[in-house]
Amino acid sequence: MSRRKIPTLSLFSGAGGLDLGFESAGFDIRACVELEEKYCKTLRANIERGTHFSPDTRVLNIDVTDFDEAEFLDDGIECIIGGPPCQTFSAAGRRSGGVIGTEDVRGRLYSIYCRILDTLKPKVFIFENVYGLPGANGGKPWQEIVSAFSIRGYNLHHEVIDTADYGVPQHRERLIMVGVREGSYQFPMPTHGPDSGTATPLVSVLDAIKDLQDPKEGYHDDLGGLYGHLLPDVPEGLNYSFFTAEMGHPEPVFAWRSKFHDLLYKVNPSEPCRTIKAQPGKFTGPFHWKNRHFTLPELKRLQTFPDNYELQGSYGVQLEQIGNSVPPRLAEVIAQSVREQVFDRADNLSYKLRPSDFKSTFRQRQRERTKRFKGVAQKAIADKYRSKQNRAHEISNAGISTSYLVEYSSLFSRTVITNATSLKGAGARVEILDIDRSIEMKFDSLTNSGHIGSVDISIIGLRKYLPDYEALRVQCKISSVVDIFHVWKEIEKTLTARSNFFTLIDIYGHYANRGDVVDISSRFDLKCAKTPVWKAIEYFSQTRNCGGFICEDVLARELNISRHSIPKLAEGFRGLRYDFRTSETHPIIGEDRYLCTYPFPLLSPRALVESRVEFIERISDKIS
Repeated sequence: MSRRKIPTLSLFSGAGGLDLGFESAGFDIRACVELEEKYCKTLRANIERGTHFSPDTRVLNIDVTDFDEAEFLDDGIECIIGGPPCQTFSAAGRRSGGVIGTEDVRGRLYSIYCRILDTLKPKVFIFENVYGLPGANGGKPWQEIVSAFSIRGYNLHHEVIDTADYGVPQHRERLIMVGVREGSYQFPMPTHGPDSGTATPLVSVLDAIKDLQDPKEGYHDDLGGLYGHLLPDVPEGLNYSFFTAEMGHPEPVFAWRSKFHDLLYKVNPSEPCRTIKAQPGKFTGPFHWKNRHFTLPELKRLQTFPDNYELQGSYGVQLEQIGNSVPPRLAEVIAQSVREQVFDRADNLSYKLRPSDFKSTFRQRQRERTKRFKGVAQKAIADKYRSKQNRAHEISNAGISTSYLVEYSSLFSRTVITNATSLKGAGARVEILDIDRSIEMKFDSLTNSGHIGSVDISIIGLRKYLPDYEALRVQCKISSVVDIFHVWKEIEKTLTARSNFFTLIDIYGHYANRGDVVDISSRFDLKCAKTPVWKAIEYFSQTRNCGGFICEDVLARELNISRHSIPKLAEGFRGLRYDFRTSETHPIIGEDRYLCTYPFPLLSPRALVESRVEFIERISDKIS
């Protein structure tokens, strides 16, 4: 006997991952509401092919705030599914500029969800979001959301779930909330792994894609770019942290926690992989164990999309759709359990229910994997770098000195020259003296305009990452504010030349996750008038003043400037490549808050001084 189709509305549909799972469980997706046209193309393509969804399914390429739910009053909608954009609560959002949650318009889209519930009054809704939502901002945004759904008469049930426990070959933590008008709901027990109560193991990467592999494929040597040559050395299951002192690497390349954990992450094919990212960088994993990027068919399998589900767009657009999707396999388990508990009231359930005292162990297992990684790293290091481990630094660098002249035609154009007479524009004389356990540097600007003052910079705590050195101290005579950028470029070149590190940030550590090992302080003695930009450089050229939020009033007081001059200050400060974040550059920060990430400029032309997070402007009165 065929099952009754349950009329369902999909909000924030994306590429249709959640929709696919519900469709396979007998839910009739009447309409998909999705802002991004590139996602809508995928939805339409599969509807038109007739392989997935009803041919009558409507794709509404609109902002959800413009959605007129009254058009569906006669459709008898019994279920609504979807999760609003998650940047305001996500880990990437926190790293980018902190979590502001419902203070941001994207974080208030749940109110649109509530408006639609008020009109259509479905029996059940499924709200999906990032696992960090309940704890964001001390739990206040979560309480707002829970209260808004509760007062509409829904009994709420929520869990943070690792998709690997439900047959997805990928560890991906998501928050799932199920709201029912009548009765209650229990989440299904894990279908795979140690919490399942069965002998069904987690689905590994190789389980999912084995038939897509070419047995003749060899191992790749180099992805190219700054870090590509490092990937072959990374043991399966590990990431960039393999090249840190904390893991025991004899020639560190990165500071501990200086990068996202997916940098150079290579999968262990016998286990599920980590979360697939929607917008990865060139060196962002997961990478195939043969040192390459995964193909799109492989990525679809890892996210449990059907092979015949057609994704539209370029490789990057399709990857974005995969990374932003709910795995259809997880969606199907949730959908089937909702159907059998809310609609069909089945006695023989497809998935056993969680008892009230059930405690998931996926976080504990995650910690155990992390501990195991250090052992894996140490074995790989012992095998490859045995002769270099614990090497004694017996060679003294004391007394070694170098000097050179350098010319700058722009921020990123640097040329070493033979004599000052050939200098055509801005330049400097740089002198470097290696003293026992420290480096002394002098930077003397060479221009006809004369010096405007001096700057002393001190960097201490280097020994952990540069075993031969504890500190670097710089005495600078500068002629313009732009010299500050050039000074730091010479510092970076000096330090990277004496280590295996690639950039100054690799040595200093990522501002959000620093171990507070390397400390920078600076002292300015200027003859010129201190403009707001100069005041900002002086204030933020200290580790203690960077990496945390500062509100507008405090910033104005510390710099002794008016609040009205801050926007112009920000423009000039960022023009010198300081990563100074505001609500204009990083909307996730919120109004009247600022963040300077580092006490030095971003020295690479590839480094962004704008957020990658796309900010979608919405009309506030539609959400209030």
